[in-house]
Amino acid sequence: MARTAEEHLSPPSVQGDAYVHSSVYTDPDIFGEEEEKILRRTWKFVCHVSEVAEVGDFRAHQWTGVPLVTVRGNDDGIRTFVNTCSHRGAKIVREPAGNMKHMTCFFHMWEYDLFGNCTYQPRGEAYEELGPAREDLSLREIRTDVFAGLVFINFDGAAESLRDYIGEAGEPFEEIFNNHELEVFHYNQTHVRGNWKAWYLTNCDLYHEWSHLVNRTTSVLTPGYHDRPWRMQRNGHGYNAHLIDGSPFQVQYKKYKSWKNRDDLVFKGLAPGEFRVTDIFPNLSVFFRATCIRLNHSTPIAPGHTIMEERGLGIKGESKEDRRSRSKQFIQIWGPFSRNASEDCAYVEATHACQENGANPYDLMSRVEYFEDQVHERIHSDAYLRHFYGEWGRLMGRPANNPRNFMAAAE
Repeated sequence: MARTAEEHLSPPSVQGDAYVHSSVYTDPDIFGEEEEKILRRTWKFVCHVSEVAEVGDFRAHQWTGVPLVTVRGNDDGIRTFVNTCSHRGAKIVREPAGNMKHMTCFFHMWEYDLFGNCTYQPRGEAYEELGPAREDLSLREIRTDVFAGLVFINFDGAAESLRDYIGEAGEPFEEIFNNHELEVFHYNQTHVRGNWKAWYLTNCDLYHEWSHLVNRTTSVLTPGYHDRPWRMQRNGHGYNAHLIDGSPFQVQYKKYKSWKNRDDLVFKGLAPGEFRVTDIFPNLSVFFRATCIRLNHSTPIAPGHTIMEERGLGIKGESKEDRRSRSKQFIQIWGPFSRNASEDCAYVEATHACQENGANPYDLMSRVEYFEDQVHERIHSDAYLRHFYGEWGRLMGRPANNPRNFMAAAE
């Protein structure tokens, strides 16, 4: 029997951590508070070290609306600066990527070295009377660190170290990354009309794999598929890397018409066809699919606007034939015209259209599938979604199932 309007608008009859209010995806005040309490205080993935491999290589980007530039310096160190001139605040580096010997602001031609020091001002003697001195005009540096070849930043100078922040969640991919010299061979951006959390949690919601024809055909119906446990880690991270007995789960790609199993080009540390994923809070997912490694990350622009970024990693120096095969296998699953990633964008946009117009007031996260040990939950459980919003609520100081009323009470 269909629900009445009152029933539809009432909270689901489940425990409080098993649903969230849709305003967490649409409310601009909540979005602004997320920027301050979560996005500026946790470690944020920027790029892979291969993207800034040589002295002077840079990536320009932004986070919480702040323009940034990450560059490899003359001492081989990787640093990130607020990308704005100390003079009149113009953006200095305006290209998305490249190589530079120094940074020059196009407005008044002030110049900065790769350590962020102001090194030149046209007719600089005119500042001698009123100041400030040139040595006081360096760029603001943002805390930057590298883990397993992944570059991260953190606006919070007092936050714990990157290695401590990632903790055990890094173990499923750290060894594999350190076994090879990797480089980015594929990069694409997609603008998604949806919330950053909805995009990230679509990657973490393995129950939705039923919706992908590729996954239904090659994975979901394969023996052992449901024997993978979610393993939750502190700081909101989680991963599923092996079956409950510790053996790898191997995708049967040959079950998909015209494909064959991916038994070659396998990274050291992975079994042929092995699939695993690690999710690093707040919004980085690291995927392994046999011959492919995908880094999936997003940049929140507004409550209903997210830039999704995908990177494919290959082995540096591999033959053109191997790279061609790896690239083909990557874009079959991911990339802007792929089987899976394009469908994921459609799912996020379909849900957001209902969330922002009030058609869907609540999101359910109540699936629970335990193993016999009653400790680990199976991969089609909503365990990680609840884990994510547990950390979200801790950092925000409010529950995700009733955030607006909490805001009203605080006022």
